Amino acid sequence: CKFWGLGSDGTVGANKSAIKIIGDHTNMYAQGYFAYDSKKSGGITISHLRFGKNPIKAHYEIDKADFVACHNQSYVYSYDVLEGLRKNGVFVLNTIWTKEELDEKLPAKMKKYIAKNNINFYTINAVKIAQEIGLGGRINMIMQAAFFKLANIIPVDEAVAYLKQAVVTSYGKKGEKVVNMNYAAIDKGLESVVKINIPDNWK
Repeated sequence: CKFWGLGSDGTVGANKSAIKIIGDHTNMYAQGYFAYDSKKSGGITISHLRFGKNPIKAHYEIDKADFVACHNQSYVYSYDVLEGLRKNGVFVLNTIWTKEELDEKLPAKMKKYIAKNNINFYTINAVKIAQEIGLGGRINMIMQAAFFKLANIIPVDEAVAYLKQAVVTSYGKKGEKVVNMNYAAIDKGLESVVKINIPDNWK
């Protein structure tokens, strides 16, 4: 799995906790590898998560992914975020665009790749959710919940319980209000994912 994030949006921290959850609560081996821009806050981050039944010996970036999440919609113009996403893979885009606007806004190359490779395409407006909850730009828990729902590695209700435990560990000292805001982010992340039906003309 590859996650494209923005430095300081919480993506890297959330992926570190995802790897820990998968490593601790399944019989799979897990590894996280993180690539940063030189300016961490406000720069690009790419998180590479690998897990499976076989031991993972080396640290390296993923060139063939089954799951790609893009946590910043502007990246669709600047980077080839779908590079290496396998046929029938999953792509999740955090975006403020509506279903109708996707047709107009997404680059033609991206639409063609999604259609030709039978990609399961989902969107979520994590920016709006985070603002409504009061989390500002911290979209990490929303996207994390969406990942566990779509990646289907752990039964989703179990994953939610582990995520909520992780929230208490990470934010417990900041008080009940912060913990509850992050709980709300997890619940919203699960229910706000939208499956996009791919029009034929995207091919």
